[in-house]
Amino acid sequence: MIRDILVNLAQGTDKDVACDFAASLAASFGAHLTGLAVAYEIDVPPFYMGALPTDFIDAQLLENQAASQKAAERFAACAAAAGVAHEVRSFSASLGVAANSFAEMARLFDLTVVAQPNPDQPGPEEVIAETVLMDSGRAVLIVPYVQTKPFTGERAVVAWDGSRAAARALAEALPLLHRTKQVEIFRVVTHMEDEDTAGPEVARHLARHGLAATVRKLPVSSGEPIAAAILNEVSDQGADLVVMGGYGHSRLREMVLGGVTREILATMTVPVLMAH
Repeated sequence: MIRDILVNLAQGTDKDVACDFAASLAASFGAHLTGLAVAYEIDVPPFYMGALPTDFIDAQLLENQAASQKAAERFAACAAAAGVAHEVRSFSASLGVAANSFAEMARLFDLTVVAQPNPDQPGPEEVIAETVLMDSGRAVLIVPYVQTKPFTGERAVVAWDGSRAAARALAEALPLLHRTKQVEIFRVVTHMEDEDTAGPEVARHLARHGLAATVRKLPVSSGEPIAAAILNEVSDQGADLVVMGGYGHSRLREMVLGGVTREILATMTVPVLMAH
């Protein structure tokens, strides 16, 4: 069951889609909700320190602290309106330190919710989402920046490729899948006529958990984007949740995501539960 949810709180925007969605999830599961509000510090390279006036740095920090406080107050109001038990955790840190701290926190929560990066409003979301996905060891639920609906759980699509990451995502998604009305296992294959034993095996496994799932396979020619096939299936089926593995590795503290993962993160239109 999902009893303990963590959400990263957005700043500099009138609407926090991750906060709203996490509150609806917490209400649905009767879970406790924790919001993290960060007052971001300016991470200035040493050779630039002399070029930035001290009063500018101080003013920026005060502005960021005010934004963090506003995000915390908005979260408290949202959680109270949803009728869920909640708390706010706050601290000041650079983006890199904050992202790593958030990933460490996520290890002791049942589910972590973050917002999809909005290309029109650059912010910390991309670094936060990638770091918690790669380093927390837990599943992450990413909410599109265009999300308007609360958690409903009408139809879920499980993008299954048999990988370790997909298996972890499926296992951690089970509580969510139990709240859905329909579950589809979506398999991308090279040739439609090839026998698909993996899809039915996933369906068998879910049946043992009391979940009835259909299996659908779609042939994708060499070079055709897999991410596009997944997103088209989500649209065609009217799904409101995607479950899939997230791929990539950390190199010299730089997040390097696989092509499918990055494309999904950039173009997703419904919440996606990912695990690495």
